[in-house]
Amino acid sequence: MAISRKLKKQMSEGGWIRKMFEEGIALKKKFGEDNVFDFSLGNPIIEPPQQFHRELKKWADKPLPGMHRYMPNAGYVETRSAVAKHLSSQIRLPFSAGDIVMTCGAAGGLNIALKTIVEEGDEVVIFKPYFAEYIYYIDNVQGIPVKAPTDEKFLPDLKELEQKPSPPRPRPLLSIRPTIPPAWSTTRRSTEASAMF
Repeated sequence: MAISRKLKKQMSEGGWIRKMFEEGIALKKKFGEDNVFDFSLGNPIIEPPQQFHRELKKWADKPLPGMHRYMPNAGYVETRSAVAKHLSSQIRLPFSAGDIVMTCGAAGGLNIALKTIVEEGDEVVIFKPYFAEYIYYIDNVQGIPVKAPTDEKFLPDLKELEQKPSPPRPRPLLSIRPTIPPAWSTTRRSTEASAMF
């Protein structure tokens, strides 16, 4: 079966993240869990709370009829309503279920967000160093990744950003927190300067 040149290139470039992850597993077996730090996939190291296990057992023991069928693409309405209610109470904005899309991880969420705001040919700013998959998410929506510099503390390099010409349209800024390297707290000035890069 023929595979496009673009997909072959992405498969060869993207495969190293998985290889690093698998190498991390092998190194942990060899040197011990506490002696190897895996920064490849951002895999959670915290176990779910006991409440999760209790709820899971409850649903496994007494499933509702039809609970294993397909759900709406955006997720169950009652789940989205609960998330909207929680967000509204936390940040005091009036969210509803229609504002929420449930995804299986950050990749799905980022792809949806980028499809929502990026037009073909739009530039999307990402800060170096960045998670390599960001390039593919931006490519999926026919955007153009713009790799923005950071300083020695991984903060946006404002001097360099402010010297760049402004684009015809504001650029989306892809900045995920917490991050690897460790998260930084942004200021209004750094966000505005980054968007102008």
